[in-house]
Amino acid sequence: MASQNINLDQILRVVIWCIALSSLAALAWLFFGHVEDVRGAAGGIGGMTAITGSGVAIWFSIRSRDKRFVVAALLSVLPLAFWCWTIYQVVHE
Repeated sequence: MASQNINLDQILRVVIWCIALSSLAALAWLFFGHVEDVRGAAGGIGGMTAITGSGVAIWFSIRSRDKRFVVAALLSVLPLAFWCWTIYQVVHE
């Protein structure tokens, strides 16, 4: 198995799209949370993209020592914290 080079710009693009999609899902959950179908879809998509985006950003900020990934990791904490708070609220209703 040969070693492969990873294009960091493409990885960063995926992280930014995950953060944006999670933020968009959070807005949908906030404004249309009274509709059960929107609430379920927004929660599933938003939560998973928040976890994926922040995990990839944190991993590559450690591995590549690129400041762009550090900034992306810091920005990804906001949607991740929102979805953690949302899960807490839903469980304790």
